[in-house]
Amino acid sequence: MAYKVFISHSTRDQGLVVYLANLLRRFGVDTSVAEWHLLYGERLDKKVLGEIRKSDCVVALLTRNGMRSNWVQQEIGYSLQQDKMVIPIVEKGVEPKELAALQGREYIEYNPHQYDQALTRLSTYLESLKVKKQEKEKALLVLGGLLAFLLLVSGGRK
Repeated sequence: MAYKVFISHSTRDQGLVVYLANLLRRFGVDTSVAEWHLLYGERLDKKVLGEIRKSDCVVALLTRNGMRSNWVQQEIGYSLQQDKMVIPIVEKGVEPKELAALQGREYIEYNPHQYDQALTRLSTYLESLKVKKQEKEKALLVLGGLLAFLLLVSGGRK
């Protein structure tokens, strides 16, 4: 299965979101951005919460705009409630301690004028999480196959 990341952000940061989503795709990571999945007539909160539930982790873009966004704060809170890993990407000069839910968490700081290095570091980290997920899924498949074989063998001895 693919590794899926929900990007929590302010709509004012679309350029950064597009750049990050394209970079993550090059690393084989699927991205989910709320406004890219238009479901006209459906409640926004239902759609966003569903996308978060389907994701393996959440990347929170804590720019100056993102810190002021009620949606970003709600998405972070819901993600933590769902026991999703939240990886904060914090704009230099922004104080992430303002979000109580993220206190004590490690984050990646980026310079808004030179964000390539920070976003590449994030992409590399997410790629490693994707590989770990794939290895775990393979191990579960092998274990399931072994269990099925043992059940088949033990059932034939009755």
